[in-house]
Amino acid sequence: MTVKFIYACDCTMDALPDKEPDAKEEEHRRVEFNFPMLIVRTKLFGIVFDKLGKSRSSRYASWVSLAIVPVVAAVGLFLILSSLFALLWNPALGEIARQGGLGQYLLIPGLNPYLPIIYGLFAIFVAMVVHEGAHGIAARSLGLPVKSSGLLFFMILPIGAFVDVDEEALKKANAKVSSRVFAAGVGTNVVVAAVCLIAVLVVCSSLTPIVNGVYISEVTEGLPAEAAGLLPNDVFVTVDGVPINRMTDLNTTLANKTAGDLVQVTVVRGAMWQETFSTIVTLTEDENRTVMGVRGFNLANEERLDNYLTIDSARKLSLYMVPPAVSPYLVPFSNDFAGFYSSPLGPRWAAVANTFFWLWFINVNLAIFNALPIYPLDGGRMFNIALKSVIRAEKNQKLVFRITVAVTLAILLVLLLTIFLPFIM
Repeated sequence: MTVKFIYACDCTMDALPDKEPDAKEEEHRRVEFNFPMLIVRTKLFGIVFDKLGKSRSSRYASWVSLAIVPVVAAVGLFLILSSLFALLWNPALGEIARQGGLGQYLLIPGLNPYLPIIYGLFAIFVAMVVHEGAHGIAARSLGLPVKSSGLLFFMILPIGAFVDVDEEALKKANAKVSSRVFAAGVGTNVVVAAVCLIAVLVVCSSLTPIVNGVYISEVTEGLPAEAAGLLPNDVFVTVDGVPINRMTDLNTTLANKTAGDLVQVTVVRGAMWQETFSTIVTLTEDENRTVMGVRGFNLANEERLDNYLTIDSARKLSLYMVPPAVSPYLVPFSNDFAGFYSSPLGPRWAAVANTFFWLWFINVNLAIFNALPIYPLDGGRMFNIALKSVIRAEKNQKLVFRITVAVTLAILLVLLLTIFLPFIM
């Protein structure tokens, strides 16, 4: 299975002026508009950074983040290399990637075919505010000045945030202090992602299937099921009066029949599957087997739902790395199948689950990409700082630079191969 994730980056901490602007320049740059982007700068958030930075927990959090980043970077490299090897070993996977187009690798709702606009914009905004806010809080907790912060708008839509931590102060700080500032964004995104994933599982654990049965995903043209009036999106509930809860039940029933036999089928359809439709199907033979002419899968039985509420392996966790639009059959809260379940939260449960899902999805992807040792991302800056700590001699700083560049280019090459390989195979 090729696990895809949307690449996103946070380079705002490097987009700093070389010198401290004077008061007039600072006032002039408070609002910048470069169509279609609007940047609003303010020092008001500094009050929040100062207050939260004084708490002892913020210092502990930066230490935890420092430990989290290498783990997240390793996971990211594993996912990228696994995707690349999967494409090389199984070229058929390239067709799946080509169907999504290059836009699937961009964290831009509207250009990315799988990222919903409303959920996507909200989740991106929250993830960026969390990421940048964590940098600001960590910097103040460690005594580093924050020059300004603000919000990014696409036209009038808020899409992110930025924090300008004093670059000179970062350079003069010791390795542990500066690394903790850079690690804070990734670590906080991981924590938010974990909380949101737990929330998704809690919401899904409250679900009750409205109907147990076999969902009909396709009715083959010209075969008996179509002639009998069965439709895609119907759900088998009985065949010859016997309840059908799994596809194996249906296959077992058909295996005991021969071409020309009649079977009485009952399906539910319509809004919330409240309509009941019964008909007679005259079976036929295809490729030496008795067929009805439908394709389906198990839908709402408890076993299916429970399968997604227990994350006991990397493979199950990877299911939550796949957007619902990519594989709507994998997640019980996707829009296509939300109507099959009820919840104490009422009809809005699907909106709640999807909100938490996209918050999880975007936060974890933002964390993974920014943790990679690619300069000037957070992980790349931390990697560079670690190298300088190991290679202390001033004459070896060129070696530090060369290693940083080499690692950055190597990872970028793997990323580019993973992205573009399906389109050149």
